[in-house]
Amino acid sequence: MLTSSAPAKLILAGEHAVIYGSPAITTRLNWQTYCDLSLSTSNRLGLTNATDVGWTSAALDAHWLALKARHRAWQTDRSTPLLKHLADLPLAVFAWWQQHYVLPTLNCQIRSDIPIGQGLGSSASLIIALLRGLSALTETALSHEDYQSAGTELENLAHGKSSGLDVAAILTGDRTSWQHKNATVLPYFPLTGYLINTGKAQSNTADCVGYVRQHHQDNQALWQDFSQITLALQAALIRHNSDEINRSVAHIQTNLCKIGVVPARVQTFTKLAQQDYGWNGKLCGAGSISGDGGGFFWLLADKEPKSLCEQFGYDYWLLSELSEKNR
Repeated sequence: MLTSSAPAKLILAGEHAVIYGSPAITTRLNWQTYCDLSLSTSNRLGLTNATDVGWTSAALDAHWLALKARHRAWQTDRSTPLLKHLADLPLAVFAWWQQHYVLPTLNCQIRSDIPIGQGLGSSASLIIALLRGLSALTETALSHEDYQSAGTELENLAHGKSSGLDVAAILTGDRTSWQHKNATVLPYFPLTGYLINTGKAQSNTADCVGYVRQHHQDNQALWQDFSQITLALQAALIRHNSDEINRSVAHIQTNLCKIGVVPARVQTFTKLAQQDYGWNGKLCGAGSISGDGGGFFWLLADKEPKSLCEQFGYDYWLLSELSEKNR
């Protein structure tokens, strides 16, 4: 048996704006997706929710065609579900592999530390971990470009339209800048503060992206402001300029509120953090256009935010412990 893995990613700046040409800044997190693979006499896929499924070559081909049909339907009706079952995405990876290489009979067990559907790239992590495992199991060499292309194609089936950002962030480096489909490794910089879980978003990434496009697509001044403040944050992070980091993060959060992806409860949390403690912060990811949860939030707190988080029932982690450079 061999085990492959891929990490989660966190967007520090550039969410939504990256679609309109702004740069995005990402970090990899220590949370991982793991795939245990071995050659076998039957095809079995095991998932963390105890789902256990099998497949045949013909079934994989049919699954791929069904996912492509759903994707085409989604393009005209965004209420069309793309993935209906937890096994849909890993089976899509097997189907993609079968189309390009020889897929052996195998057993695969998938397990993950990454919260699903909360903006941490759980889909991209699963895709890359599984592609890495199949590459090793079959002794098939894949280039960086192969992983990026396949990962983006498969993410399209999961989310409607992938920018490629999640895949690039996972593949490229611990600190990465992404703009116009180009990834650049940034100099390593430490990250301070805490990662707060404000709760799972009730609207998915595609819904949030569609909402922002409908209401703000042509606001060039807004996207230019996003771009400038993201570059300011990047420079401040590299220089370790805490005052400028605080100003930039607060500015980005204000812009995310303007485009309507920060739930009211998360806005209240942000306001109390600033008023009562002098802490700034921002959502990291697509956010949500409905409900109370917005996914993960970067809080620039200089001490453990236990009291504040307890008021809202939020879990939290020291960001430096989740994003240390892999040496």
